[in-house]
Amino acid sequence: MGNFLILTGLVVVAVFVPVAVIIGVWADLLPSSIAEISSIVGVILAIVYIVGGNLYLMYSDIKTGRYSKQ
Repeated sequence: MGNFLILTGLVVVAVFVPVAVIIGVWADLLPSSIAEISSIVGVILAIVYIVGGNLYLMYSDIKTGRYSKQ
């Protein structure tokens, strides 16, 4: 059940929120600056996720001694 809730949250954040912002701007319910801000925030979060994930994986490899000569 926990994995299902995580998947549901991911779908809401990745699909429904951007679509709601786009439709809100298109229907003149939201100012266009919200679309710009959400785009910038999305790019920043993607960069943080990618770089942070790579750093975490490198740290765990170093910590476990994966590449050490034995």
